[in-house]
Amino acid sequence: MKRFLFLIAFVAILVPARAQAPADSAEVHASSFSMGAGLSLGLMDGVGVGLSVQVIDNLNVRVGYGLIPSFLIPEYGVSVPQLGSYPAVNTAVSGRVRSSGSLLVDYHPGGKAFRVTAGLFFGSKNLVNLFNTKALPEAYRNAGVSYYLDGDKSDISNFYRIQPDEKGFVSGLLRTGAVRPFVGIGFGSAIPRKRVGVTFDLGAEYIGGIEVRTDARNVMGDVESIPLSTAGVKQTIQDMAGSASGKSYDRYAAYVDKLRSIPVLPVARLCVFVKLF
Repeated sequence: MKRFLFLIAFVAILVPARAQAPADSAEVHASSFSMGAGLSLGLMDGVGVGLSVQVIDNLNVRVGYGLIPSFLIPEYGVSVPQLGSYPAVNTAVSGRVRSSGSLLVDYHPGGKAFRVTAGLFFGSKNLVNLFNTKALPEAYRNAGVSYYLDGDKSDISNFYRIQPDEKGFVSGLLRTGAVRPFVGIGFGSAIPRKRVGVTFDLGAEYIGGIEVRTDARNVMGDVESIPLSTAGVKQTIQDMAGSASGKSYDRYAAYVDKLRSIPVLPVARLCVFVKLF
């Protein structure tokens, strides 16, 4: 939110700077200076608000702030078979998505509705806070789950214990870069020719992969947020299942690397802008 307020201040600086241009420049560009405000609904940034400024002809600058409400986030069922003395688990996972801001530049070739957009999305590195919505069985609460960073048992400092709370809930998160470059195309102007206009954005933001993390206790008993890896998850499953483990469980561990290998996230956003002046 502080970053968004900073961008609002940045746009506010542009307004008088643009309005106080030299007289000759003002005569040429007076008709091109405008400002707009809008509401948006997006695939990755949820419900948002924004401001736009036309810096020069065919070039607009937009700042925005978006948040995905909790009621729009679905639950995903998770089923894990019995692993050794650990009973089968049927639970569900949901999350809370952190708010994000954006700073985008729109270029309209030839002044048409079509545009090319580039800029940045930014926010907390902790993109999504995860939690199970159905309590884990008592065996998990009592014993917890042993985890070794990258599956390496040779160093005791790699040992952690993932321990649900007394009610059987575990917290985790999905982490990406705090600043995420964006490139895309769109239709419609954030400063409409008439009083009200509709715009559409389609593009991708570069995230460099998604890291899965969870809270766990180290050998000293202190709680840390640790990254999960395929090797670590696979080793944990093998330790839990004993001789019953094997390649049939590898798919659970592979999900972690699949998330790490995602370089970009799609962005689609529908906006309604009102021309302020």
